[in-house]
Amino acid sequence: MRYLFLIFILFNTLACSRSDVLVRFFDTLAVSEADDYFDLTSEQKENLKKNIQKDLGRAKKELFPEVAKKLRELEPAVAKDTLDAQKVAAQFADFQTYVKKFSSYFKDSAIKTTLSLKPSQYDHFSGELHKEIQKSEDRNGDSDHAQREAYKRYRRSLEFWVGGISKDQRDRLNKFLETHPFPWKLQNQNKEHVLSQFLEARKNPETLKKFVGDFYEDFEAVRLPAYTEALDAHKKAFQNFLVNDFWKTLSEVQRKRLRENILDRAQELEKIAEST
Repeated sequence: MRYLFLIFILFNTLACSRSDVLVRFFDTLAVSEADDYFDLTSEQKENLKKNIQKDLGRAKKELFPEVAKKLRELEPAVAKDTLDAQKVAAQFADFQTYVKKFSSYFKDSAIKTTLSLKPSQYDHFSGELHKEIQKSEDRNGDSDHAQREAYKRYRRSLEFWVGGISKDQRDRLNKFLETHPFPWKLQNQNKEHVLSQFLEARKNPETLKKFVGDFYEDFEAVRLPAYTEALDAHKKAFQNFLVNDFWKTLSEVQRKRLRENILDRAQELEKIAEST
């Protein structure tokens, strides 16, 4: 599971200016994360790293140009100021599709590593995940802390794309999160839910292969339904906030920065794809 989370991080940060560096070291980072959560043997780490390198090579060649093309198609709408709720919703849906496509490239590697795990490694993973959940409960039990953490994440993302945001824009973002808080409690419950399915599936190799394969093909399929519902509602609210509230406050400098960033990210993805 943590390995898949790292895939999300990589795919999200393909939009950063040093995405080439992250891609270059992705295999090392992924193996390190997997080792932290499963306490892998030297042989498991070596095999996983080789498999990830092959998987990433295919993704760079096949998927990255597709994402770059989609970004280039978005830029004219931003330039002409023709974005609306429908277009933004379509962009969110496209991104979700690309995340799923990207994770599917690593399905076979995940299955191979999972099938090589020993009982003690499953126990280690369960313990580490429960520590992570408890840490989240301890931190976010304070609603003010949860609000601040969500605000920092959203602000960081917005400022990457449009540059620094004004006090009015920061206030609007805070108001949005007060009205539509991120469902972190259900997120923790979902982790427990998926972990339970994972540990149950390990009792039979074929069941385990199917579960891991399904997870990497469509991670939403194994989610806690209540979390899916809450997360979808939160994402829809955020889309509406972007279109109906935040967008109209953008300055010409911010709009220009957004257009430049979209094209820069497309070019970066194309360069990475060509380097394979």
